[in-house]
Amino acid sequence: MKKTLFLIVISLSLWQCTSSEKQDLPNEGEIVIAADESLQPIVDAEMMAYNAHYPKAKLHVVYVPEQRAMSLMMNDSANIAIVTREATASEKEVFTSNNIPYLPAKMALDGVALITNLNSGITNLTVNELKEMFEGSNRSDIKLVFDNSSSSNLNYMIQRLNIKDVKKANIFAANGNKDVIDYVKKSKNAIGIIGGNWISDIDDSKSQDFINSVRVIGISNIDKPSEKDFYTPTTASLKSRKYPFERKVILHTKKGYGLTSAFIRFCCAYIGQLVVEKSGLLPYYIYERDIILEKKPIEKLP
Repeated sequence: MKKTLFLIVISLSLWQCTSSEKQDLPNEGEIVIAADESLQPIVDAEMMAYNAHYPKAKLHVVYVPEQRAMSLMMNDSANIAIVTREATASEKEVFTSNNIPYLPAKMALDGVALITNLNSGITNLTVNELKEMFEGSNRSDIKLVFDNSSSSNLNYMIQRLNIKDVKKANIFAANGNKDVIDYVKKSKNAIGIIGGNWISDIDDSKSQDFINSVRVIGISNIDKPSEKDFYTPTTASLKSRKYPFERKVILHTKKGYGLTSAFIRFCCAYIGQLVVEKSGLLPYYIYERDIILEKKPIEKLP
C-alpha cells in the first residue's frame, strides 16, 4: 500500500514538472492533494462535490500521516495539504524565504472522537480521567488505540492533555481510522481515538455502520460533572464550543492560482461549507440562510 502511494506521488510530481508550461484552470487540470488520513471522509466529500460541478478537474489524493502530508506540499510533491494544524515556524520560514504569503484556509471544525465497544462499561470520561490513562496512573488495563504511530489524533491528545511521557500509556497503533473502529468492535478493553468526521454524517451509510457498531464516549471538562455535562462531537456541541476535543481542518498551499486555489476557495465558500455541514461538522464560515415568507390571500378557485 505504501509503495503504491509512493509511486502515485512520484509519477504525479513528474507530471507537474513536465507540465509547468500549461497552467491548470479552475474548472480543469490536474492537481495532487495530500491529506491526513483521519480527515478522509470530509476530504472525499469535498472532492466529490467539486467534481460534480467541474467534471474535467482531476483531483488526485493521497492519505498519509499529517506530517507527511505537509512535507509533500512543502516539497512541491503535492499542491495542497489538508491537515489539522497550522504550519510550524520552520515551515512558515519556507514561505517567507520564497516570498510566498502564508495564507492557511480554515475549512471546518472537527472533533477528535473517543469510541469504545458496545459492551464496555465506559460510557463517559472526564478530561482528567483520560489524562490519567495517558500518564499510566489510571485504568492501565485499557488500551488506547490510534490510527498510526504518527497520528495527528495522538499528537493532538499529547498537546491537549499536556502529556510529558507518552511511553507510560498503554497505546496501540492500528492501520488507519477504519482499523481502529474494527479493533474496538472486537475488544471490550479498548478506547479508540479517531477523527470525528468518520462517524458524523448521519446520511452516509458507511458512517452510520461505523457509529452503530461502537459507542461514542461522552467527554466532560468538569472534574465532578453531572450527566448533562458530557458531550460527544456533534454539530451542536461543536457550535456551542462545549466539546473539549475540537480541532480545525486547514488547507495549505504554496501555489495561489488555477485549480489549486479554486478548490481551496470552493471548500471555504458556500457550497463547500454546505458539504461540511451535511457531513456533520461545523462549517468554519457560517453562511446565514434567509427564508422569506410572503403572505398573500388565496385566490378563489374557478
